[in-house]
Amino acid sequence: MPQSKRHPARRPEKRPAKPKHSPRTQTPSRRPAPSSTSSPARRRLEIASAGPLMLLSRLPKWVVPALLALLLVGGLAIPSPWSALFLVPVALFLAWLLALAWPVLSTRGRLMRLVVVLLVVAAAIARFVSLI
Repeated sequence: MPQSKRHPARRPEKRPAKPKHSPRTQTPSRRPAPSSTSSPARRRLEIASAGPLMLLSRLPKWVVPALLALLLVGGLAIPSPWSALFLVPVALFLAWLLALAWPVLSTRGRLMRLVVVLLVVAAAIARFVSLI
C-alpha cells in the first residue's frame, strides 16, 4: 500500500467533492439593480444598452481598447480635417459609458470622465472647423 511522502504512516485523505453551483447560486453581478427611483429615460437607456454590452462582453478583452486607441490616434495624428470622423465614435462611446456609469460614480469620477469626453469632442470640433 502506497504511503504519503510527508508522513509515512498516514494515508492520503479523500477530499470532499466540490458542491455544484446552479446558475442562481453564483455570485451576483457587480452592477446594481435599477432602482425604482430611476427615471424612465434611464431605464430605457439601460434596456437599450443591454444588447450592445452583451456583444462587447463576448469580444476578446483587448479588442475594444485597441479599436478606441486606433481611432483616437488616427483622429489626432492624421493632419486632415476629415480625421474628426475618427474622433466622433470615440466621443460617442465614452459618452455612452459615462451615461451608463453615472449613478454609481462619485462626483470626482463623473467630473473626470466628463472632462475626457469633452476633450475628445473639442478635438473633433477643432479638426472639423479646420475643414471649413
